[in-house]
Amino acid sequence: MTDVMDPQPKQPKKKSDLLIRFLSSIVLGPPVLAAVYFGGLYSSTLILFCACILAWEWANLCGRGSLERLGLLLIASVTSVILIGVLGHFQLALLITFVATCVFLALKLTVYRDTENTLWYVFGSLYISMSSLSLLWIRNSSESGLYTIFWVLFVVWATDIGAYFSGRKFGGPKIAPAISPNKTWSGLFGGMVSAAIVSYVFAQWINNFAGWELAIAGALLAVVSQAGDFFESHVKRTFDAKDSSKLIPGHGGLFDRVDGLLACSIVVAGYTFFSSGIGF
Repeated sequence: MTDVMDPQPKQPKKKSDLLIRFLSSIVLGPPVLAAVYFGGLYSSTLILFCACILAWEWANLCGRGSLERLGLLLIASVTSVILIGVLGHFQLALLITFVATCVFLALKLTVYRDTENTLWYVFGSLYISMSSLSLLWIRNSSESGLYTIFWVLFVVWATDIGAYFSGRKFGGPKIAPAISPNKTWSGLFGGMVSAAIVSYVFAQWINNFAGWELAIAGALLAVVSQAGDFFESHVKRTFDAKDSSKLIPGHGGLFDRVDGLLACSIVVAGYTFFSSGIGF
């Protein structure tokens, strides 16, 4: 029988990577904002570059650390789609996205019938292509594209920061511990409040939007951002990966950093397209 007075060995305290994360953000943030601000070739090249990295990370996740043939096809299809979008042919880019999805499904039904990961390749090709095209289209579709994409970026960043500090401060019930054990309802609420505040301030600064309407939109978009975060966590858990890659010190991979942005870009692009009638 173990003596109840015996001291239990203390677990080593995990070092916080907050400083590393902050420094990485300081280094990477300004070039991203500059590329988005100047637009044209700068923003298009950035989105194309990021789309290629995301495709590579997704292919490595599905291949559990190795590039399979389907992974190479995924990278090739995403690169082709975004490159065509960069050239301004959005309708053709959407068509190729549809064709690539059909090709992956055909491979699933024929050559790779026994490979469970094939459907993840299918969804990866579709998700990365559509989200990257959405960002590209938002920036280049109209004169307000610059303001829109800046707002989306600020909302996603405010959501992450607000959720992080609110969750650490208040804790409480978890949202979906089986998917992301650290995400709490208090964190989600904090992220929504932060996104609403940033959106309201942004509206006053730009003076082109109604403050309270944009604040409500920001709070709702914060939920979408968190949903994108949960989805990314689910993908990593499916393939037993802690990070999508090790590209960014303290952050993991690019997918770890832009998970919320990818989800938000599709929602914002869809809303903008159907509400304003802006064509391709």
